[in-house]
Order: sequence, then C-alpha cells, then structure tokens
Amino acid sequence: MKDTIRKEYRNVYEASNRKITTVNVPEFNFLMIDGVGNPRVDEFKQKSEALRIMSREVRDYFRKAKNMNYLISPLEGIWDTYDEEHFDVNRKTDIKFTLMIAQPKLLDQNTFNTIRERVIAKKSNPYLKDIYVKRMHEGECVQMLHKGTYQSEIDTTKRIMEYITVQNMKLNGFHHEIYLNDPEKVKPEKLKTIVRYPVEEQEV
Repeated sequence: MKDTIRKEYRNVYEASNRKITTVNVPEFNFLMIDGVGNPRVDEFKQKSEALRIMSREVRDYFRKAKNMNYLISPLEGIWDTYDEEHFDVNRKTDIKFTLMIAQPKLLDQNTFNTIRERVIAKKSNPYLKDIYVKRMHEGECVQMLHKGTYQSEIDTTKRIMEYITVQNMKLNGFHHEIYLNDPEKVKPEKLKTIVRYPVEEQEV
C-alpha cells in the first residue's frame, strides 16, 4: 500500500469550502524553485513540471534504496503579495513566487545532490538546475478550500482576510496555495485550491 504525506497529514491537506479553519502546520521537507510571474506564464508551467520530474526521481530513488512506496504530494505555491512592504490582496502580476512539493523527511542535501545531477544529465527541462531542498515550518495558519478558477480565488482570499481581522489575528507569512488537482486535466470550474495564511495573535 502506498503511503502519502497528504494522507498522513490529513488536516493540513484537507479544507472546507464553507468555513475557514485553523491548523497547526508542522515542519515539512520540500523541493523548491523560485520565480516571478503568475500561474498563466510559461515560466510557471515549466518550473512546475521541473518539480514534478524531480519528485518522480526522488520517489524512484527511495523506492529502490529504502523500499519506500509513496504517492507524490500536490504542487504548492508561496506568493509574495506584498508591494513595497504593503500587503495587496489584489496583486496579480509580476509576483515573486516559490513553487514546492513536499518530500520524505529522509531526503537530505547529499542525497538530493546525487539525484539532481543524474536528472539534469538525462532531462531537458532548463529549470531542473534551479531546484533546491529546504525545510519549512509555518506553524499556526488559517485556510479554506477554493473551488473554481484561479481568477475567482480573490473572493476566498478576501473572506480569509476578513476572518483574520475579526479574530484579532495578523499575518505571519505569505499567501500559500495548495493545488489539489491538475489544471491540464480538469475544467477550470472544477479546480480545487487550498488557500492558506500563517497567522499570529495581535498584541493587545
């Protein structure tokens, strides 16, 4: 039976589209790649594919070396929605982003370096060389499931922002999206995206 990070951390990778929930997100091991733009630019698509290629290679490595059999985790994205240190929920273009896919905790830097060299030698994606491995701990977050196009996600984001204000919280990180299905395989109105924000309580 295949293990999945998504199954192990069900509360982190499941969200309601009817209500906003609070979740404590533990430290995860990620493959990451940075960029600038939005989900509709070619760079985003190529870097997403580079992460998937590398994740498949990591999976195959652990399958052979450690007899691990697991499903690859969903693609995620961290978006810098700050413009000159001012938060702008409507900011859509030329945004700095980090794409990432969660990996087994056993993946260390030396193992990754070995895998990356092998992948770069046999695959043509130009962004494979820009992928790196990094641990990230978000801690307390609020999140909600958005169903529909990426363009309509602003409505869900605004609901979260209102919730944060009413609950006397403040942002403690960047706009985080988890893409639960593939836009190449489902209709735009069927897309499912978890929208997440790290938060902390406001000082009284």
